[in-house]
Amino acid sequence: TTQGVSETQKTLAAMLGLAQDQVRVITKYLGGGFGCKAWVWPHVVLAPLAAKAVGRPVKLVLTRPQQYTGMGFREEQAQTLKLGATQEGKLLALVHEKISTTSPWEDWAETNGRIINMLYEVPAFEGTYRLAHANVMTPTSTRAPGDMPGSFAIECSMDDLAAQLNIDPIQIRLLNYAEKDPTNGHPWSSKSLKECYARGAELFGWSKRNPKNGQTRDGKLLVGYGMASATYPVHGSQGNARVRLYADGHAVVQAGATDLGTGTYTIITQVAADSLGLDPKNVRFELGDTTLPTTQWSGGSTAAGRVSSSVYLAAQEVWQKLIKLAVADKKSPLYRAAPADVVMEQGRLQLKANPTKGEAFGELMKRANMSDVEGSALGRYGAGYEAPQATANANMNKKEDAAEHSMHAFGAHFCEVHVDP
Repeated sequence: TTQGVSETQKTLAAMLGLAQDQVRVITKYLGGGFGCKAWVWPHVVLAPLAAKAVGRPVKLVLTRPQQYTGMGFREEQAQTLKLGATQEGKLLALVHEKISTTSPWEDWAETNGRIINMLYEVPAFEGTYRLAHANVMTPTSTRAPGDMPGSFAIECSMDDLAAQLNIDPIQIRLLNYAEKDPTNGHPWSSKSLKECYARGAELFGWSKRNPKNGQTRDGKLLVGYGMASATYPVHGSQGNARVRLYADGHAVVQAGATDLGTGTYTIITQVAADSLGLDPKNVRFELGDTTLPTTQWSGGSTAAGRVSSSVYLAAQEVWQKLIKLAVADKKSPLYRAAPADVVMEQGRLQLKANPTKGEAFGELMKRANMSDVEGSALGRYGAGYEAPQATANANMNKKEDAAEHSMHAFGAHFCEVHVDP
């Protein structure tokens, strides 16, 4: 099982001394990865070596204890935050210190400071990471590495500061709201965190709560209320996809991504159906195989955006081919129409200004003796990539200079917790 079939293929080929096309990696449905399966661990290489030794297929399954000694997991860590602020709650300085375990042979540290340094406007920031080499496996990416524990640390600290200064937790966050990315001064591509605070507070009834800790009860249970900011970076990535539309009205969509149980099959089927003007039941999405178009590993909340972009562009190429065919076909109602005036709606090619003038793409393809039309595209998603192009196979290379905007998703949590003391 792997989150990246293409990356695993390359690694196995290099380690086994094989050509890349001699190695095929298949992961049709992963069911759970959380980051650790983005890398190639020893057992992934041991399986083909064992198969070669015995001359027959080998299935290798790790026991639960072996998962703690044969592959990575989230690091153990301790964080210390020191906040300096005015009496009114305006942050002046923030010091973050983290110590975490790693293996004897490799340095690994989650980048907690990435979130701590960008979530609020702080004039002075200092971050220090220290490593403790222990008799453990090298840790690895696990469920928002760095971002999750970093968010937990800064949000707890902001709550402590608000309590000491007797300031509402929402208000202290608004006082230190970052209108630009504090780490580089770039504007946000979008940020509606203030609106999240306001809407969340309204729905939750934040102003009606008792703000004093330990003063609200539900029978013998203590009741607490809390809120926090939420954010996650938009990681840049790119990948390929192929779309094949058949004259009988169904389509096959292919990309070498993987589904971690996050709904990739469903998402891409929906995107393809919408892009092609088909019913989703007439779309089959194939993924998780190195014989399919290469795309980057699935992780960091990138797969849906990256593959959707690729599929959309590939579908556009299919439709452009059909439009070009229609306007040149003397038997088509769209003969000699300007390609820019033709649109695709619900399996039909038709004029924008006169939707009744057009035909089903299947009829057009049958007259041309075409069983299918294929489109392929390189799509991109996230920070550091050129703006999307209107046509497939566009140049989507990563920018050499820094992105002009910082890209993060933002939100706000509001919680009510009952505890038996």
